[in-house]
Parts: sequence; structure tokens; C-alpha cells
Amino acid sequence: MLPSLSALFQGPLAVFHDRVLLTPQAQGDVVPVQHLFTPRGLDDVLDRYAGAFTTPVYRRPDRRALVSQWSKYFLAQVVYVPVAANLLLDRRLPVAFDTLGVQLDELGLVERLVIPHEGEHVSVPKGDVEARLRPLMEGLLWPVIASMTAHTGIGSKALWSNVGHYYAYLIGLLQDLPAPPPSVDDGARLMGLSCFADGERNPLYRPVRHVENADGQVESLRRVCCIRYKLPGLDYCGNCPLPAACAMRREPA
Repeated sequence: MLPSLSALFQGPLAVFHDRVLLTPQAQGDVVPVQHLFTPRGLDDVLDRYAGAFTTPVYRRPDRRALVSQWSKYFLAQVVYVPVAANLLLDRRLPVAFDTLGVQLDELGLVERLVIPHEGEHVSVPKGDVEARLRPLMEGLLWPVIASMTAHTGIGSKALWSNVGHYYAYLIGLLQDLPAPPPSVDDGARLMGLSCFADGERNPLYRPVRHVENADGQVESLRRVCCIRYKLPGLDYCGNCPLPAACAMRREPA
């Protein structure tokens, strides 16, 4: 555990206490993100991950669905702890494209983030959403998503929807804390910005929507399908927006 983040790993975030390490703490191989998100690096991890879905019928799983499902393990890691550290502790972690490393499991999935130092304290005026969170988007999320889309042909909206799913979930967790700081509300406001001040589209604008189904129950749906159902053995996710998935969830048992 990083000493500067010890206050973070309590309550709902306690499960992430070992997901971020300093470089000297990391045992085993560390893969630089700038190497991982190259054609060769992505081919390596996706070929390893494809083994989990290879069957006599599906010898080559859909590459776009594969990278979408694989990306979730990376994107969840780079959303939960870095964003929580920023909003709760006013701390910006060094998770940029050229500084971040990762450790992978036997399937090529991201297990831990490895950073060179414990980051820095940031002083951000209340309400300045862009100053808090756009550095993470520009410094890491945009380049890795661009790499995945260029290499596999998956639409960037599907990958940003993966980010948005985890981001919205995290904000919900932080808002439920006993006394969340005002910066958590700033984090929530990010999802209400369709564009940034410079006119750039905000890819995390309204990542989920809440709709009432025919039974009067409110469902939280993603804006864009992650296409995981294209992989053998997987079905629609629990908040898939596709009409077929919604109909299946409403069928009587």
C-alpha cells in the first residue's frame, strides 16, 4: 500500500488496496503502458486472452469484442484509484501514458498499476471539473483508446462507454460516503458536460441513463453496448442498452 493513499482504502475502496504499487514494490514483470498499447503489445495480450474463449467452433473470437472485454480490466483500474485519489485526497497520481506500468496475469489481464512515485498534491478551485479530471483523460485515456480502436476496429464510443460505466459507478460509491468532500460533486458534474470549455466533446457525457421499464422498475443502462455478447460463453451484460437484452431481463422467470 502507498502511504499517501492509506486513507483512501477504507470502506468500499478497501478492495483496491493492493492494485497500485510503486516501482520498487512490484515483484515480477512490469509492462510499460506505452509498450502495451502498440500493435505488437496488443496482439500479445489479446492472443493470450483469446484462449479463454477459443472453442472448436470459435477458433478466432471476435477481435473487437475481445479488446472491449479485455479493456475493462485496464480501464477499471485507471479509473477507480486515480479518480478517487484526486477527488478525495486532492492527489494526482502519475498515471500518464509514458509513466504508467502494469502487471498482467496469465491471461494477459491487468492486475495492478505500477507508478514511479506517489504523485503530487493538487490545489483545484471548487467547481473546476476540467482541471481535476481532464489530465487523466488526455494523458492516458485518449491515447490508449485511440490505440485500441486503430488496431482492432472497435468504435471508440464502446470503449469510452466502458470508462463511463466504471466512472459513474465510482462516483455513486463516493457520493454514498458519510461525508464526501465537495470535489465529489465536481466529479459528478463532469458527466453533465457535453463539451469542455475549448469546445472538445466530453466522451464521459451522460455515460449511463436511467429508464423505467414496463414493470415500473428503474434500470441503469449504458449508453453504448460493449459487445461482449459476441464472445462465446458470455451474454449481454446486466445494463446492456440493446432492446433484445432489455427484453430478456424483463421476461418472467
